Order: sequence, then structure tokens, then C-alpha cells
Amino acid sequence: MPYLPGMALLALTSPLAPVVAAVEGLRLHRPELVRCVAPGLITDGGAGWRPGTDRCAVAVLLVAGWTRARRVPLPARGETFLNRSGQLGLRRARVAVLRDDPVAGAPGVVVAATREELLAIVLEHALDAGPELEATMRCLTRTG
Repeated sequence: MPYLPGMALLALTSPLAPVVAAVEGLRLHRPELVRCVAPGLITDGGAGWRPGTDRCAVAVLLVAGWTRARRVPLPARGETFLNRSGQLGLRRARVAVLRDDPVAGAPGVVVAATREELLAIVLEHALDAGPELEATMRCLTRTG
């Protein structure tokens, strides 16, 4: 994987790190599935970025977070940006996790008591992903 600025710090400090790792792993094997997500995912929203969101990217983050990491990013309005290529980056996002996750209880982390409750959180946020979610879920859950 190419070096991406901020990735080392992200890996050490962010509850989003496993989600980023899941997306970047998918980028190596199925790049067409994650073309709507900016490499490294995290941005400061500065030069080269504009406020916005992408339903495909939200679907990818929800599904990759759920299926690969059991950490689900909860992007908030005002914290999502698009680069010049139209790829989504996040400045910040709350993360939903299961209660036995090491980041449970950390600031910005939503804790779910069960897998069913975590899935309900995914589905609640899936409304923003629109019809892209079903297709993305089918593709990503078939990916090894």
C-alpha cells in the first residue's frame, strides 16, 4: 500500500483506523468497489476539498465497517468532503462499536450492547446511503 500522509498517526489514534484498513485492503483487491472513497479516508477539508458527500462512499464505509471491522463510521454533515475526483473524505466521524471493543467508552464512540443493536445503528445510518447500500452490501459480503 502506498504511504498516505497521516495514515501512521491515524493507525495509532483513531477509532476509524480499522475501517480505513478495511477500505484500503479492499482497494488492493477490488479497487472498483472503493473508487468513491479517498485513499486514506481522513482529510482536513482544506485545499482541494469541498463540503459534500457521496452515497456510494457512505455505503462502502458502512458495509466495510460492519463486515470487516465491527466498527461503523457515522459520518456527520459538515464533516464530509469530496476531493477533485469526487472521492469522499472524512474530517471526523463518530464510530459505533460493540461494548467489548477496546475503544468503547472513548469520546465520540457509540456503544452497542449486541450485534443486533450495532446492525440497527448501521441500518439507521443507511438511509443516507440510499439504494447504493444494497448493491454495495452484496458486493462486499461476497469479497473474501
